[in-house]
Amino acid sequence: MNPLTECGLDRHFATQVRNLRLFTREHPISQKDIDLSQRWLDHLQQATGQDKYARNCIMLMMNDQLREIGHLRKPFTEMKNVQRCMDDLLNEYDGGTVEEQPMTAAVKEAEEIMSTASSYGGGSSRCSKEATVKNPLPEFDSVKQANQDLLKEIDSLHSRTVEAEQHYRSRSLMLEKKMAEKFKVDQQELQQECIYQACREAIALLKNWSGGEMPLNFLATCFEPFLRNELVTSPQISKLDCSLEDILNGIMNQACARREKNVRMLYDHIQKHQHEILNEKEGKVRQMQEYLKQERQRLRVLSDDLKRREVLIWSHQSAVTGRPLEEPSSPRITECEYCLWEKSLKARPIDPTCRICQLEKSKSAEELEKLSDVLSDLSVDKW
Repeated sequence: MNPLTECGLDRHFATQVRNLRLFTREHPISQKDIDLSQRWLDHLQQATGQDKYARNCIMLMMNDQLREIGHLRKPFTEMKNVQRCMDDLLNEYDGGTVEEQPMTAAVKEAEEIMSTASSYGGGSSRCSKEATVKNPLPEFDSVKQANQDLLKEIDSLHSRTVEAEQHYRSRSLMLEKKMAEKFKVDQQELQQECIYQACREAIALLKNWSGGEMPLNFLATCFEPFLRNELVTSPQISKLDCSLEDILNGIMNQACARREKNVRMLYDHIQKHQHEILNEKEGKVRQMQEYLKQERQRLRVLSDDLKRREVLIWSHQSAVTGRPLEEPSSPRITECEYCLWEKSLKARPIDPTCRICQLEKSKSAEELEKLSDVLSDLSVDKW
């Protein structure tokens, strides 16, 4: 296949465009030269037919200027040249207008390619100008073969470059995605930890809050991470905190009132129950006192009866024995009466020979035991 066909020239031009863009990204080219080269690229892409060869030569000169001297110069710096014919522009640049400048490698390469095209009768004015130069056939074949090898190498490099670019772009996208996901997860974990700590601080404030006029700032403490990021506004949180404090104060007052009411009811119930128990025990004490009074009266009657019987017994013995009747020992009788009346009040020796004292001792012991039990119950219930 002829390497100077329009398809080959278009591939060569596309390769030069990619090389230019890659070079401008990797090297410090001024923005002015980048904008200038972009305007020339827009102009060169509009070339058709026989102008494509001159277009490629101009593109080569642009690349060589940027690579060798780092900026653009004539004919690219004169924007009026954009409106001129590409062949005329190329002839003028290679002719007498810029003869003082040394010929670059791009112009030499363009001359070689155009000399090759002239042997085939190329349609450019530069080819007609150098038509008198006749290259021998072996040299033409070597140039043709070199051009074909160059185009193949360019296509191979282009395909490998595209593959490498796609590979590294996909890798870069994957890494960026992973980094973005990791950053998002880290931000979420950090935000959750901040919210957790803020809520713990708010709970601690709530535990130590005494109510009343003391500010709580519960919601402001909880939403402190959101306030820091300006996701919510501080006046809104302040209003909500005031509402929450009013509600909590109302709940505390109601709870205190219910507790006071319950305590008062319990106290009244206990007082009433204790009063009922005290009345019941006072009634039992009165019953016991009445019972003791009756028992004392009964014992007094028994004591009088025993006295009479003792007198009868002594009189009967005196009649049997013929002895005169002796009057009973008054101290003994007095002592028995003393035992009956004063035994419960004072602890005194009891006459062991007095039967009345012995009888009264057993009954009085039972009565005192009952009375002590009743009094101990009363003292315990009272306290």
